[in-house]
Amino acid sequence: MKQLFKILMLISIFTIISCESGKKHEEVKYEYEEESTELNETLKAKIGDWAKTGAICYGIVVAVDESGLPSFGKPIKAKIVSISENSLKLKALEDVNVGEKTGCSKMGLSKGETWLEEDGDLFLTRDKAEKYLKENGLLE
Repeated sequence: MKQLFKILMLISIFTIISCESGKKHEEVKYEYEEESTELNETLKAKIGDWAKTGAICYGIVVAVDESGLPSFGKPIKAKIVSISENSLKLKALEDVNVGEKTGCSKMGLSKGETWLEEDGDLFLTRDKAEKYLKENGLLE
């Protein structure tokens, strides 16, 4: 009987000690507030005020020739993922292939790929993107 009592006392002591030590490991709470960054004046003037995180827009994918000059392009539907002062991070919402290049099976973007748009060639509609490509002689 004494041994049973000693065993129960030991179990009780370990239980009390373990419950007390659990309070020392409180979870640290951390909140991250992302600062909203605005585009620089050059990009803002070219794109406009409509560009916000989460907005759906159209960019352009341009094929280049051997000398590095643009030869033709296609519009691509994208979503603005984030905005920094000098660029917008975009995520492709469709596949666009502008041709094959030596050593590569394709040249273009696949759905889900991201890129940084630093030139400001973004448009609200596919028609506006195609118009831009026509005006610059890049639409096939």
